[in-house]
Amino acid sequence: MYASMHENPALEAARAIASAPQPRSSINLSVLAEQVCAEAGLWEPAVALRALNQSRGDTAHAVSMLRVWAATQPHADSGTVDTADVALVRRVSSAYPQVPGGQWLGFAPDLLPRQLSWSESESAIPDSPEAQPCAGDAPDRRSTPRVRDLIGGVTMVTPAEDGHSPDPAASVLAPPYTRAALLSMLSRGETGALVAMAAIVLGRRQEAVLVELTVGAAGIRMPHPRTGIGCVVAEVPITEVEVVLDADVDGRPGLAMGWGATLGTVERRAISLALLDAVMQADKELREQLTLDEQTVLAATDGSATAGFVEHLRLPHYAGFTAYLSQAAAKETR
Repeated sequence: MYASMHENPALEAARAIASAPQPRSSINLSVLAEQVCAEAGLWEPAVALRALNQSRGDTAHAVSMLRVWAATQPHADSGTVDTADVALVRRVSSAYPQVPGGQWLGFAPDLLPRQLSWSESESAIPDSPEAQPCAGDAPDRRSTPRVRDLIGGVTMVTPAEDGHSPDPAASVLAPPYTRAALLSMLSRGETGALVAMAAIVLGRRQEAVLVELTVGAAGIRMPHPRTGIGCVVAEVPITEVEVVLDADVDGRPGLAMGWGATLGTVERRAISLALLDAVMQADKELREQLTLDEQTVLAATDGSATAGFVEHLRLPHYAGFTAYLSQAAAKETR
């Protein structure tokens, strides 16, 4: 039995809706893709987005998928990135207002609005830092002085030897770990866990200052198959951070320097890595005495609060850091 339907405005409207082109998704997942790449230890944002889609947004599952996929790909011997091949597009210091080479905001995630926008225009969604081209005259890491060289008048903890570290993606690392091995494994750590541990550590220190944060585009070189000369075959965004924490040096107040770096531009990851490295320098083998009381557990599991606590180190700490250096220097001369 068939039913006939006469043309009417409702049918015309239904056809118009069905035949209308579907709007493009305006969801910007670039930072989440960078986080998945960093935790997987592989820079391939397009594949990370595919993994996120297939895992329905489960980042842990996406990271696992990306690592498995990477293991099936051809591998080449790794080389050291030359500092002259790292173009700096963002550089800030919370320790000093004036630093050699200057400070520049670049793409400043800390200045993004916190208010939810209901605008349908694509302009309401900020561009990814990766999509912003590096300026042709951007300084490189080799020619830019390190802010840490300005620190004087206070005793510094002698850093542990870097040592050598195999690729944690290609081999299982066993203790005792060198500093390089620890940083290699931590650099692939889960972002929330890194930030939570860094926030716990940060809450128990007298002084913690971000000495220098840089976001750069690192040129990756591979030897030419005929000439053997290194040629830049790709550019990878890298965030590098150096921080200092208060430390006891032979019974005197001093500072311990920590370093952290991560793939991509998720700055809280690099800040957290640098804080954890600084604690290992200050307290040796992470002998930080922690009490897991209710307040500590609640604070560490509040992701928004811990992220803000760690990221606030990007704000100026000029006066407090200068005061700490003066007090430490005064005690040093007594």
